[in-house]
Amino acid sequence: MAQDPAFLFYSSDFLSGVQDLTMEERGQYITLLCLQHQKGHLTEKMIRLCCGNATADVLAKFRQDENGLFFNERLKIEVGKRKAHAEKQRTRAIDGWKKRKNQISDTDATAYATAMPLENENRNENEIIVEDANEKKVTRKKFVKPDENDVYNLMGELNMKGNNFLTEDKLVNFVRTFMDHYESNGWVVGKTPMKDWQSTVRNWMRKEWDKNKNQKSNTYGKPKFDNVAHYQNVAAQVAADIRGERKG
Repeated sequence: MAQDPAFLFYSSDFLSGVQDLTMEERGQYITLLCLQHQKGHLTEKMIRLCCGNATADVLAKFRQDENGLFFNERLKIEVGKRKAHAEKQRTRAIDGWKKRKNQISDTDATAYATAMPLENENRNENEIIVEDANEKKVTRKKFVKPDENDVYNLMGELNMKGNNFLTEDKLVNFVRTFMDHYESNGWVVGKTPMKDWQSTVRNWMRKEWDKNKNQKSNTYGKPKFDNVAHYQNVAAQVAADIRGERKG
C-alpha cells in the first residue's frame, strides 16, 4: 500500500500544545511531525539532519521506543486511525462488489464504497438491527473490547465538546489509564461484564469533567490574601504599641 500522503491536523490542539515554544521551536516541531509521518520513528541523526539541534522542549513532545527512536504518540494514533479507516473502506468496497456480482438485490447490497465520516463512527458496536416485515428489534452480540484508538477517538470528541477541558497530554494519559484499568480487570464494570464500552467512556469523561469543574471552583472560590491590608494592620498595631509604651 502506498504511503498515506496526509494525516489529520487539529489546529486548536496544536496551538494549545505549543504555547510554551518559540516560533523557531514550533517550526522544528511541525517539521519533525512531518518527518515521522513519512519515515516512521526517528533516529537522533535524522533529527539533526532535518532540524539541526532540536531543543529539549521540542524533544519533550516525543517519546522513545524500546530502540531509543523518537516518535510523537498523538501522531502515531492519528496515522493508525486513518489506516484503519482506509482498510474499513476497502473491506466495504470489496463486500459491495461481491454482493453486486452475485446479483443480490439492491435492498441488501448496502456496502457500497461511499465515503464514511472519519470522526463520527460512534455507533454501538454491540448492537445489530434485525428487521423483518413485522418488527424491528435490537439483539446483542458478543462484546468486543475496543482498542486504544477507539477509546481515544471517543474521548477526544467528548473533550472537544467540553471545550478541551483536558490538555492533550492529560487526554492521552486518561485513555491509557482507562485501557490499563479494564485490561487488568477483564473488562468488568463493578461485578458485571462490560456490555457497552462507549457508555463506560462517557461515564468516565463525565466524572472527569465534574472533577475538573470542582477543582476550578475551589481554586477560584478561595479569597485572595490581601498583602497591603495585612501590612497596614501590622503597622497600625506596632504604632499603637509604641504609643502605649510612651504613655506608660
